[in-house]
Amino acid sequence: MSEKPQDIGLDSKSPAERDRIDLNHEISDEPTGRIQRFLSENSHDIYGGESEKKKAERRYRSMLQMLLAEDAQYAALYSQVTKNLDQAYQAVDRALVNINQRLEDSDRKLQFLRDNTAEMEDGTKIFLSNEGSIFTEDGKRLSDEEAQKYSHLDNLQSWDENLVEKLKRDTLLRARQGFEEYKGNTLDNIDRRIKDEDNPVLKDELEDLNEQIKSAMPDFATANFHNTELVANTA
Repeated sequence: MSEKPQDIGLDSKSPAERDRIDLNHEISDEPTGRIQRFLSENSHDIYGGESEKKKAERRYRSMLQMLLAEDAQYAALYSQVTKNLDQAYQAVDRALVNINQRLEDSDRKLQFLRDNTAEMEDGTKIFLSNEGSIFTEDGKRLSDEEAQKYSHLDNLQSWDENLVEKLKRDTLLRARQGFEEYKGNTLDNIDRRIKDEDNPVLKDELEDLNEQIKSAMPDFATANFHNTELVANTA
């Protein structure tokens, strides 16, 4: 049994799939009768005859270039997506610089507390809480009897300050991971997709990708993104 041609039953396919089939037919100089669905009205007159199609085929090296040159609406949407993508990259990079600086500050503070606090006989670092309890650096609370051995020491650093700084550092590490995942899983994938010359992203998918850039963005980068957008629009 011969294979069913891909354009049979075209109406049952999704709009994006129909557009992709049509576009492949058009760039291959095959008649489809549907090219008007994704080219703007101003572009229709260039396809009046066989010779014009041949000229268009020779003029553009890829389907993406053809769409950008012949469909003004597509070109405008594509430009907006690339602009938002660039601004998102800038926002994430600034957020990562900020987080890394704060992590360095946090590491220095934790190291200072650790270097300057008292120790037990076995070298375990100990800290004094605001309520008067003594904790080891891994969070174990000493018994009252054991704590009496060290309560007189004047170099016991604050357990509460140490704990707050550790929690802050953990939060910053999770935030950094979130930004790195957003950059790698969302922005880099979108960047690769829209640069595909021979399998170009169509309008519906462009709109979806444009929405993903903003909806998947971590909260901390949103303000940076809007600041970049404001500067770009002002310029």
